[in-house]
Amino acid sequence: MQEFLISIFGDFGRVIVFLHIVGAAFLIGSLFMIRFIIKPTLEVIDDESVRYSRCIRILDRYFYYLFGTMLLIISASLTMSVGLGFKYANPTLYSLIHVKEALWLFIAFNFIYMYTKLMNAKKLFKKREFFEVHENLGLIVDSLIPLNLILTLIAAYIGVIIRGF
Repeated sequence: MQEFLISIFGDFGRVIVFLHIVGAAFLIGSLFMIRFIIKPTLEVIDDESVRYSRCIRILDRYFYYLFGTMLLIISASLTMSVGLGFKYANPTLYSLIHVKEALWLFIAFNFIYMYTKLMNAKKLFKKREFFEVHENLGLIVDSLIPLNLILTLIAAYIGVIIRGF
């Protein structure tokens, strides 16, 4: 398997790095868009039912987009990690790779938690329990998305440091 990934990276190295960077840019841009553009736009809607249904619909569609983006980033990063032979590189560089992997693992688990909160909000919305819907959606949009945005920016910065080695 390692030889296969090394040969893939040897043949398509620039494309894999490009896809990884594009995926990270799409993820950072989408997190920024939801938190700083879509959320304030939804807050001006007075009718709770309309506001929560639109928020649920936006987040539901966002998770389809997010799955593809995360799959692209993770597959490209694993191919780069093995293909570039970071295991045999500078120990500091190898440690940074592990820090970045840990960040992405936390980000992925945070997205899974966000999805479970969204599913819970959908169930509660059908029961018309708007206070609980507000709590679940508020946690996602006010806390978890900004947390993932900050962690993704840190991971991108670590990626820039790694490319500098």
